[in-house]
Amino acid sequence: MLHSYALFLRVAALATLAAIPTYSQTYTFKPVRITAGGYIPAIIAHPTQPGLLYARTDIGSVYRWDNPGAQWIPLTDFNSPQNYNLNGPESVALDPNDPQRLYIAAGMYLGGPSAFLVSTDQGQSFQINPAPFQMAANNDGRSAGERLAVNPFSPNELLMGTRQVGLWLSQDYAATWKKVTNFPVQSSGDGFGVQWVVYDPVHSGVIYVGSFTSAGVYWTQDGGANWSAVPNQPTSWPFPVSANAKPPAPQRALINPDGNLYVVFADFPGPNSMNYGLLEQFNPATAVWTNVTPPYDTADGQKGARGGFAGLTQDLSRQGTVAVSTLDRWYPVDTVYITHDGGANWLDLAKITSSNGVNGPPYGNFYFDPYVIAGVSPWLTFGGVQKPNGPVPVARFGWWMSALLFDPTNPDHLLFGTGATIYATNNVSAADSGTPPTWYVQGAGIEETAVVALISPTDGAHLISGVGDIGGFRHDDFTISPANGMFNNPVATTIVSLDWAGQLPSYIVRSQSPSNAGTSPCTYGAFSTSGGTDWQPFPSCATGVNSGGGGTVTVDSAGAVLMWTPGSGSANRPQYSTDSGATWTPVSGLFNRIVPTADKVTPGVFYAFDQSAGTGGFYSSGDTGGRVFAKVNSSPLLVFGGCSGSGCGKPVANWANAGDLWLPLGNFGLYHSIDSGVTWAAVSGVSRAYSFAIGATAPGSSVQSVFLYGVAAPLGMSAIYRSDDNGLTWLRINDDRHQYGGPTLIQADPRVFGRVYLGMNGRGIIYGDMAGTDFSPIVTPSRRASSVPH
Repeated sequence: MLHSYALFLRVAALATLAAIPTYSQTYTFKPVRITAGGYIPAIIAHPTQPGLLYARTDIGSVYRWDNPGAQWIPLTDFNSPQNYNLNGPESVALDPNDPQRLYIAAGMYLGGPSAFLVSTDQGQSFQINPAPFQMAANNDGRSAGERLAVNPFSPNELLMGTRQVGLWLSQDYAATWKKVTNFPVQSSGDGFGVQWVVYDPVHSGVIYVGSFTSAGVYWTQDGGANWSAVPNQPTSWPFPVSANAKPPAPQRALINPDGNLYVVFADFPGPNSMNYGLLEQFNPATAVWTNVTPPYDTADGQKGARGGFAGLTQDLSRQGTVAVSTLDRWYPVDTVYITHDGGANWLDLAKITSSNGVNGPPYGNFYFDPYVIAGVSPWLTFGGVQKPNGPVPVARFGWWMSALLFDPTNPDHLLFGTGATIYATNNVSAADSGTPPTWYVQGAGIEETAVVALISPTDGAHLISGVGDIGGFRHDDFTISPANGMFNNPVATTIVSLDWAGQLPSYIVRSQSPSNAGTSPCTYGAFSTSGGTDWQPFPSCATGVNSGGGGTVTVDSAGAVLMWTPGSGSANRPQYSTDSGATWTPVSGLFNRIVPTADKVTPGVFYAFDQSAGTGGFYSSGDTGGRVFAKVNSSPLLVFGGCSGSGCGKPVANWANAGDLWLPLGNFGLYHSIDSGVTWAAVSGVSRAYSFAIGATAPGSSVQSVFLYGVAAPLGMSAIYRSDDNGLTWLRINDDRHQYGGPTLIQADPRVFGRVYLGMNGRGIIYGDMAGTDFSPIVTPSRRASSVPH
């Protein structure tokens, strides 16, 4: 609900305008579905409650599986922008005696706030307890774990392995912590430290701890009174390795019902740079270690690259049944091995599953049948580049596989996470007889993309996105993953920028980090004449755009003039093209690598804001068709590098009115110009402006709504705001439950009044509509054009 003072201001301001209908300021927020899209380091299950599963991402929260709804539910959307770092879960722990209790050790990066999120209702609410040490959920080492564990015999007690300061103990349900001063590893300079803790579920007082720093497994048999290295553990590799290879270090561990400890060892914590791995079995009764590493299979006659191991799980109902996943085995791609006899014999799930075997050099991978991803995550073909010589684009079995789980209450249900999603089967036992299990994507509800660019044109699809690692999408139906998958021709890893021609909305341009680099044609950028349905690469590259991620490309309102700014290189100025990207010419009048913005109404007009000392100011290309820029204003905009926020310093042009510009300046507030940047007025009441967007007009009004991610009066807090009176008054439209740690950027819909899009770093795309409206799902038919308009 609105603060009463805010409501009073709004009513007073709107009294002078044309009648605008009143409406509730409560918003509903829903995902724009891509489905997963990022790395899942771990899946954790409660040992006794059926279906109680949690997925740990690296930058996008913890999710709980909702069995009736068949989807994952995000648990930390309440995190404020100040607590963005808490969206990175370093570790998750469950109380085996109480399925209601959930612990999340949260901290995405070293240097940011870290805390323990404690829930007694499976994540519906949390108590947040600041941590006395730092965490780094998005650093290497996130494929190890779990670092946090609950004592099954004394549930008030938890142990946490840290990256820098050894082992820590809580005896009050993670409210307070103290260092375990007699543990052998007291500090770590490698950033990995103590990587996992395992309590023996049968023998009280027996605890195992694995440390990368010392490459050692330690144990106590008296509840922590004394610690020592587990005897006879491996200290060298039993096969030839490179001269600079690190010794085997413990990554993950479990205690099987057969009484043995199983430990995955690797030369690096992962998920990057792992070259070697072992699976060792320790018998605590005899202190004997046995190497039970699965064979490095020569799949279909092709010699496999070694890589390492990471994921580790077991069937609690079947003694000796253990599964392990490879990691960084890039050829013939990663797999899951299963043993039913403690490691004497192994099944290769990828080899059993891949009906066509390995596709042969240079495409040596195992593949799912197309049905696995059809209708759920079509983008998992990655634009078809994963099997380009096959008749049907399909998805690889997996990579970056550290999340691996036998569902403890339904062991025929096996799940594993990859760098992109979660795959699962409900009949993994079929593999025992050599029959491929029936696989499916169990990623619904997870939205883990890092959003880099969003546009909402005035026609065609309501939203087009550019995201990290998996390219970009045309969103015709927000309720499903886009049926056509990722953009292709050319395929991108990350789309850096998107723009649309203001008076020809079917004309879209993008820049990107390409999957396959090329300059003729130029795979660093592309254009579409069909609103993002079909694409063509630019014939040539602007100078310097083949580095720095592709830079930023913009287009004038008529779709006739392109402007491309390189992403790196101090000498690389913006360059324009009037022949659809066949040739590029540096602009005149701009002296730095800054990004022009096109006027959305007047053809050939671009604007640029330069914060550089000496040359800084606001520039316009006037009637030169983008060729020549001239400074039109130098005050009060000379903040010289004081901007913060992804939209800071980037002019936003009104799609409906020529020369109507808004300029968010981070901690310097928000400015508005209605004369093409010649004069500017500070928007009163806005103290911080990180991202800004222009939306549709309210029914019965000629004033467009504008949206702000920043700080506005009278609330004075970081939030999402909307103004219906050109910034005179501001209403907060998100609430404390929907903060997402703050968006990376925002966008507004020019056709749906009140709609806002939030792009997050790790929580995907969220759209918000006023409560009581029913504009979703928006379904836009794809349309194709056959020619370039110039």
